[in-house]
Amino acid sequence: MGKRLSAGELVARLGPHPAVTWGLDLGSDAGLARWFIAACLLAPRGDEGAANAARSALAACGLDAPAALAQTGPGPVTSVLRAASYPKPEITAARLVRASLVRASANLAAQHHGSLSQLAAAADGLAELASAIMALAPGVGAATASEFLRPLRERFTVARELPLAPAARSAALHLGFLREDEDSEGEPGALRAALAREQPAPELADVEAALTRLGRAACHRGATQRCLLGASCPARER
Repeated sequence: MGKRLSAGELVARLGPHPAVTWGLDLGSDAGLARWFIAACLLAPRGDEGAANAARSALAACGLDAPAALAQTGPGPVTSVLRAASYPKPEITAARLVRASLVRASANLAAQHHGSLSQLAAAADGLAELASAIMALAPGVGAATASEFLRPLRERFTVARELPLAPAARSAALHLGFLREDEDSEGEPGALRAALAREQPAPELADVEAALTRLGRAACHRGATQRCLLGASCPARER
């Protein structure tokens, strides 16, 4: 078996977290609001290309922030999403405008001064934080809450042990970053420990995103012939 691929090499080959690629500043409330919209677009299918095309199209029209979407009807948003070839644009536009982001924006402003950071600071534990995000509006479910929170583990203490995305876990096991006996709540900590042994240590969010891409393409499906690592795939070497 050849030399195991490091986490840093994995990120270099498969790319960092989408928020990095898309230029979203997760250290600011404005960036968090835009990431929330992006997470709503990304969560249903996990298709980064489709989500980014839709996000970019909305941004080009000034509709990539909750406050802007709150003032826009679903018709114009549907047109933007359709032009970006986003699947089921009518349904998604209605969810973004009527169900999710209009009411989320209003509720967030009323309850947390418009700040997702304040919402997180007020939560007592991961379950309460996830519930608070889902309670912002109908249509914001567990998948969207998890998608939103995963790159924020290091910023929001209560989210530190949010379980890895299932596809990322499958890839991490194949690459030897995790053991089968790790429990789901301990997996982020175990992955952090593995990353800390690399210098420079890559960001957890970037590694999880790269692992998720790998897992969705191959590991989580048991389809080694589709592995993005090609000849470097450890499953092919066994």
